[in-house]
Amino acid sequence: MTHEKKDLTRWAVVLSDIHKSFGKNELRFEVLHSIHLKVQKGELLMLVGPSGSGKTTLISIIAGILSFDKGSCHLFGQSLNALNDKEKTSFRLKNLGYVFQAFNLIPMLTAAENVSIPLLLNGIKKNQALSISRDRLSQFGLKDKTEMLPTKLSGGEQQRVAIARAVIHNPRLILCDEPTSALDYENGKKILSHLRSIVDQEKKGLIIVTHDQRIFEYADRIIELEDGRIAKEANNHKQNL
Repeated sequence: MTHEKKDLTRWAVVLSDIHKSFGKNELRFEVLHSIHLKVQKGELLMLVGPSGSGKTTLISIIAGILSFDKGSCHLFGQSLNALNDKEKTSFRLKNLGYVFQAFNLIPMLTAAENVSIPLLLNGIKKNQALSISRDRLSQFGLKDKTEMLPTKLSGGEQQRVAIARAVIHNPRLILCDEPTSALDYENGKKILSHLRSIVDQEKKGLIIVTHDQRIFEYADRIIELEDGRIAKEANNHKQNL
């Protein structure tokens, strides 16, 4: 292994000179400008900033959901640039958990069935996957909701189901887009405490996009994006952004 490759494997995420634009010609709009970012294993990083600053675009690039125009993105030493679509899907399935802002639950599946999807896709048998899913939902305070359809759940309950689905397969990197937006303070605190313990005990990487200042105390580092650039950085929640 080369020294450069070994250095990359030390980190959960390494972004170098990332640029991203949408549209073409006179309608082209650059959303991200020369983003450089490293995220450690065992670090909880929060991305903050006004709407339209590029936060969701950035974590979508890290997740391999969006391509980028220029630069490089390495996750645990693996270059996303080097993977074709099939390889990228396989890598994401094994290594990433993603909490979408809109939850993206499948309406015709129960809460337990929704949470079991990553396990099934990773080859776990259905009965075992559902059993694991029910246990995880119980940890998130949803023991009596496991057989309910998403339409029968409140927004906060749907959000907890989405978070349980993102972590159920023990991914090395968890990406969350506004994970507490539909939660009251107490449930938001419980979820962040649970995610914080996963980061600490299992040395996962965790990146959270949020506007919720109530959860800043759980971050190791907070980065503010503004107009597609990193504007400010604080190494702990006590520093002002």
